[in-house]
Amino acid sequence: MNILRLPPYPLTITYDVPDASTDYFIIIEDSIVNKDLKVSVTSDGNSQVSYNLEGFFLDYDQEYRLTIYEDAAGELGDIVVQDSLNIARPYVNPADIAPSQSDIAAYTQHEELARAIIDDYVGVGFGYRRSVMEVVGQDTDYMPLWDKAHKILYAYENAKLVWDAEEDPSALDNYNYYITRDGSAITKDPVNAAGEQLNRHEKKQAGTKVNPSDSFTLYDTSDSPVTQFMESGVVFPAGWDYIFVLETGYKVVPMDVKRATEMLIDDIACGKLEYYQRYVTAYSTDQYRVKMDESVLDGTGNILVDKMLAKYVVSLDRPGVL
Repeated sequence: MNILRLPPYPLTITYDVPDASTDYFIIIEDSIVNKDLKVSVTSDGNSQVSYNLEGFFLDYDQEYRLTIYEDAAGELGDIVVQDSLNIARPYVNPADIAPSQSDIAAYTQHEELARAIIDDYVGVGFGYRRSVMEVVGQDTDYMPLWDKAHKILYAYENAKLVWDAEEDPSALDNYNYYITRDGSAITKDPVNAAGEQLNRHEKKQAGTKVNPSDSFTLYDTSDSPVTQFMESGVVFPAGWDYIFVLETGYKVVPMDVKRATEMLIDDIACGKLEYYQRYVTAYSTDQYRVKMDESVLDGTGNILVDKMLAKYVVSLDRPGVL
């Protein structure tokens, strides 16, 4: 089931079930935080069950696995419905651009297709979602971010929950986690370090060990003519495991993306194909042999839309170790 994340809220889902006036369980699996929502519902006289989606369902574009079970004396019985529940914010509201009330359903399908074309072209899309980042510490004070991140929801260090944005205080250990002002990395500060200067390590320190001697000592003593001072520690030690649950993407859809979506919807609704003709590199009147440039498969089918979206194209979809 596809649900558009648009007001009025709450969002309501409705499913057909085998029997009327019968108890069922709806379970919605949230794979991002490994939690399941379990609710008890009763079917109406039309053998349908309904549930109002609230909370985080209204905040993020996400896909969930939904299963409906029979209520067997308070336990999970047979499965009667299995579905993929996809909640997504449209790039434009179909009701705002449809010529008439009767055209809203058709324009809803057009918007869904135009959104899929744009997402495929730019590589990531313009949704607002929760993302999971699993990384290993690299002996620095910064954890680089590749996605457009806005907020840290949860942080786990070596499988221990150390940051929970819903808790007060958020820091469940000795550090506050936050995203740097330029949005390029995650870092953290000691909880009790107010007013202290912090010189962060942006690269891994050299691992050369220094042996104590009469000339070099690990500690400053009164009789040491030359002292080797040791570097301070880092907040993301090498080999430590970290899991971050982040809010990523676009809180609002950019205006040029909205305009590009409207142009694609107009092309789809009107059946315009003239933009594809611009990719014709050769043709022959002998049995109408036509040769298309290979770039026709790289765009949205509308050259103007391609130009508008070019600055958003992501060439590195899943980065690795550089």
